[in-house]
Amino acid sequence: MRKQLAEWQQLGTVTTDDRRREDRAPLALTIEVCGFDCSLRFFTERTETFNISDSGCQFRLRMEVAPEAVVAIRVIRQNGDEEMSSKSALFRVVRVHQENHAILVGAQKLQPHNLWNLGIQRLN
Repeated sequence: MRKQLAEWQQLGTVTTDDRRREDRAPLALTIEVCGFDCSLRFFTERTETFNISDSGCQFRLRMEVAPEAVVAIRVIRQNGDEEMSSKSALFRVVRVHQENHAILVGAQKLQPHNLWNLGIQRLN
C-alpha cells in the first residue's frame, strides 16, 4: 500500500509540471511582494524569485498566503550603490507549498506588461 501512495504522489508532481504553458528560467531576481496573508494582515516582504517565465514566477515567503490571493510584485535592481525598483504587477497565487523554513509560492501574472524586463527566450 505504501508503494502505491508514493507512485500517486510522484504522478501528481509530473502532472503539475506538465501543465505549465511555457518553460521557466531558473533566475534569482530580488523582488518585493505586497499583499494580505492568511490572517488578512497586509504585508510587504523582500525575497528572491526561484524561477521566472513571461507569465509567472516562483518565490519563497515567510508569510503564509492563500491560494487564489492576489499579490503585487515589483523587481528591485541594483545600480551601483543605488536601488532601482520597477513598476509593480499583480499576480494570482496558484500554488502554495510549505517547506521547512519558508513557503514556496507559485504565482501567475495578471497584467500584460513585462515585469522582468528580460528576453526569457534568450535564457533557455
